[in-house]
Amino acid sequence: MPTFLVRRNNISGDTAVLSGTEAGHMLRSLRLSVGDSFHAFDEEGTRYRMRILEATSRSLRAEVLETFAPEPPPPVAVTLAVGLPKADKMDFILEKATELGVSRVIPFRSSRTIPRVDPSDAKKRLLRWERVALAAAKQCGSGRVPEVSGIVPFNEALLQAARHDGRVVFYEGERTFTLKNVFSGMSGVSSVALVVGPEGGFSPDEVREAVAAGCRCAGLGNRILRVETAALAVLAMVMYHFEKESP
Repeated sequence: MPTFLVRRNNISGDTAVLSGTEAGHMLRSLRLSVGDSFHAFDEEGTRYRMRILEATSRSLRAEVLETFAPEPPPPVAVTLAVGLPKADKMDFILEKATELGVSRVIPFRSSRTIPRVDPSDAKKRLLRWERVALAAAKQCGSGRVPEVSGIVPFNEALLQAARHDGRVVFYEGERTFTLKNVFSGMSGVSSVALVVGPEGGFSPDEVREAVAAGCRCAGLGNRILRVETAALAVLAMVMYHFEKESP
């Protein structure tokens, strides 16, 4: 059953009104009509099962059939800070990271970042990334849409990472200290920041800067991974680890 976003202020009693992009997608693309049911969630994560009561070309009114509490938050809030990749790889990372349960994504520029983005393009990218995250949350049936920040410099990404209980920077030059080693010294945390470099990787100076900012440095084995592979691999491992460790 398709899932859509409904604004909380558009829900009154047992009815809700949907308009704009969401209504257009339902009525024109999916060809839903009066009597059809669908799932929805609001910006606070509360989920609903609804049925269309009436529809025009631009909006619809729906009956709230059932209301469900928000999906429980993950045991640990995970922020993924990732070096801005080329082309549309960031879209892919955001989509899959949303499915995996990431809480926040921070794209950053570092010395070896390849794309050079001007302010107007950066704003357009952020709007697109927010749409990608929302679409992924709807597709996987989650009521949780991760926060996506604008593109920031590497030092700003480290400042934001420093607000987390656990912080890890991943470096291909680290051959002995692995994520498993990091896990062994990371217990009782409520938030974790994962810092993954761009296609060109981190410079040694940037790794030292990250360690000085409180990050633990870890490697991912002998293979050199693409940025999108590394980002999603570490996120999946961290989410699995903390879900497994939770009561």
